[in-house]
Amino acid sequence: MSLSESFTNASHSEAPAPPHQPATATEAAPAPDGNLLKLRQALDGVMEILGEQREYQQRVGQIYIFRGHLLAPRDTAYATLTERIKPLGYTPMLQRERGEEVVIAIEGDLPQRRFSSPWWLHLGLLLVTIASTTVMGASIVGWPPSYFMDLIDKGDMRALWDYLQKGLPFSLTLLGILGTHEMGHYVAGRLHGVKVTLPFFIPLPVPNTLGTLGAVIFIKSPLLNRRALFDVGIAGPLAGLVVALPLYAIGVTQPQAVGLPTSWMSANITRVANPPLLDGIARLVAPEIGNLDRFVLQGHPMALAAWFGVLLTALNLLPLGQFDGGHVSYALFGRRAWTLAMVTFTVLIMLGFVGGVFMWLIWAFMGLLTGLRHPPPHDDVQPLGLPRTIIGLATIIIFFLILIPVPFYSPT
Repeated sequence: MSLSESFTNASHSEAPAPPHQPATATEAAPAPDGNLLKLRQALDGVMEILGEQREYQQRVGQIYIFRGHLLAPRDTAYATLTERIKPLGYTPMLQRERGEEVVIAIEGDLPQRRFSSPWWLHLGLLLVTIASTTVMGASIVGWPPSYFMDLIDKGDMRALWDYLQKGLPFSLTLLGILGTHEMGHYVAGRLHGVKVTLPFFIPLPVPNTLGTLGAVIFIKSPLLNRRALFDVGIAGPLAGLVVALPLYAIGVTQPQAVGLPTSWMSANITRVANPPLLDGIARLVAPEIGNLDRFVLQGHPMALAAWFGVLLTALNLLPLGQFDGGHVSYALFGRRAWTLAMVTFTVLIMLGFVGGVFMWLIWAFMGLLTGLRHPPPHDDVQPLGLPRTIIGLATIIIFFLILIPVPFYSPT
């Protein structure tokens, strides 16, 4: 559970503190809390305080929680709170619960991920992933991984170059989509002043796979408001699609170069399902293709790699936890996204067990690992704004246009 989520839970776990009772003759009045008085003063003109409480959380420190109604505009309230509360040694959070605004003042600065990685690690992982995906790409067109090792042992550079030419179209297409996706997150994060790492590419040198588990960046500092949450979350999928869709269009116009991989035949897979958006693109640029679902699997490696890139984009847009879709859905719907995440998780479990598509169980488990409830940003009150709302709703439509409930199949 993230710090921001646990603070939010603390804000409504107990009833507001009872009104102060006058001290009796035999009971000494408690000493006033100087920090509480200062924080009340900092809220003057920003929030009408209806209730307050004080808590202590181990490894975090003192927490003051104020409930009431905002007096300042929602666009600027958090900035005003930060300007006033930070000098007092506290970090503010601004939430909305049960029709009231909640200001949470947390002692000190919230911890950030303190790790750094040298540039050569990112480059090394990228090169290894290029190699593993190239080998897998060559195996798709009929050159098994064992042949690659034989060429290395023999030192046959000419044959090795021919081998790379067979595998690189698949490799560079797939990694181009994945890399653009992660750089979309990176650029959006930097524009919002969020500390992010460079992409970590994850090689998977295992036969009958894509040769990679994808790529990931780590966010080291908080996403302060819904606008930052939305921009960082949505930038990756949209950037990846901008690359994937043209490459798919180019791939389906190329002559067949694959043939059915033996490993796919052993799994009784002879076709891949094309989502409505890819089906429409193929019908537009290559209307002569008869069996598109068979052609993509057995056609050109670029088309197949782009198909996988679009599939991975759809999976990332699932409205779960810390997935890209989880970021976007929380930015759009707030805490109602928690219900949406639970519904999505239930549907994935049903598709996995009832529909027999094991892939959905894996993604349901990954969503469970990240936490189905997306933690709120520090400023959960600032409105998202009309332009972002329109883009978000359009992305939901795109999600359903690229979603494939059963990606692989073999018709009887």
